[in-house]
Amino acid sequence: MRSKHFYYLWLGQSLANLGDVFYLVGLMALLYRLTDAAVTIAFVPFLSTGSRFVSATIAPIVLEWMGLKRCLAISQTAKTLFLLAFLLTSIALTDRIGSIALAFLILVLISFLDGWAAPARGALVPLLISKKKLLAVNSFLSLLDQCMAMLGWGLGGLLVVQIGSYKLLALTLLLYAISSIGMALIKVNEANAKKANQPKWTLMKKGWLTVWRHPSLRIIFIIDSLSTVADVVWIAAIIYIFVDKVLHVDASWWGSINFSFFAGLMLASLCGMRWNRHIKHQAAFYAQFSSLLACIFTFLFGINSIPIMALVLSLLYGLAVQLKATIFLTIEQTCVPPKQLANVFSAADAVQSVLFAIGSLLIGMLADWLGVRTVFIISAFLLMLECAILFMRRKQLFMYGTRQDT
Repeated sequence: MRSKHFYYLWLGQSLANLGDVFYLVGLMALLYRLTDAAVTIAFVPFLSTGSRFVSATIAPIVLEWMGLKRCLAISQTAKTLFLLAFLLTSIALTDRIGSIALAFLILVLISFLDGWAAPARGALVPLLISKKKLLAVNSFLSLLDQCMAMLGWGLGGLLVVQIGSYKLLALTLLLYAISSIGMALIKVNEANAKKANQPKWTLMKKGWLTVWRHPSLRIIFIIDSLSTVADVVWIAAIIYIFVDKVLHVDASWWGSINFSFFAGLMLASLCGMRWNRHIKHQAAFYAQFSSLLACIFTFLFGINSIPIMALVLSLLYGLAVQLKATIFLTIEQTCVPPKQLANVFSAADAVQSVLFAIGSLLIGMLADWLGVRTVFIISAFLLMLECAILFMRRKQLFMYGTRQDT
């Protein structure tokens, strides 16, 4: 029974992830066609991040009220209905300003719902899978996420040219609808997570208090916050500048470097699935080693001027950060009860959304002011600080290892 309902979870989530990429591609193409201004597209990640931050802040209240599975199913169904309403309204709407406003509205609404779904999914996995299989399962789910992202951006770019924005969004609607059915079919026992009649403020701060009181979570929270800012240099816009200003090659290399990064993420997920027992028993070593490698590869990427070497370093960086992320996720799922885990994920999502938005603006300004090479050196310095924290606090972080099989 567990495997069947886990199947519904990963199938539904994979279709939702593919739909999310198609929807972003279609929406950005639509906005650019309506405005003919690149700055309009720049508002997409800004509004999406802001909406997700607000959603993640109140997610503990929603999760306490609905429960994990119900929240996941309702949020996906609501995304489907909102997108359907958007498509139907767009057909009748002839005003250009109204169409732009409607596009931004659907962006905010769907991003808001994603702020509930992400922590719910992360907290559902330990309820459907035994603790011994968590690292392998997390690697498998990460692999699926990355495959859907690669397929979505590659195929979405082709489809938006061939069939147009609205038809691509209609295809997204179909994927969302099937995903909603999959989420609704999940059955999970949440009996241990009894609802408590607590004030809303108490529910909202529960995740923060759990992080603060638990040494392992507190260390992961600090490290992930540093990583969020450091990883901003690897977003597509910064890589595009690097390709143009440093590598002096055409834009096709921009796509190749991004593809190489995703290939590294997938390779790490495959390694996690293949050697999950070995990695689990040597988690401290692999987390520290992958963190150190991420620092080294970022520094080497920043000082490199050879296009082929940039592809290799991008792949290796993706491998290192994904391996570390999978280990950290497994620690979180192991040492925190599922109901509290959703609150912890919500708190982390809220902070990382803000840090990513601020980091994107700051790194963009520094790239213009100091040069794109310099921002990679700054990123490597932040990752080196992360390595130092991980090394000094490794005993506190990996104390979970003695309890994870109980």
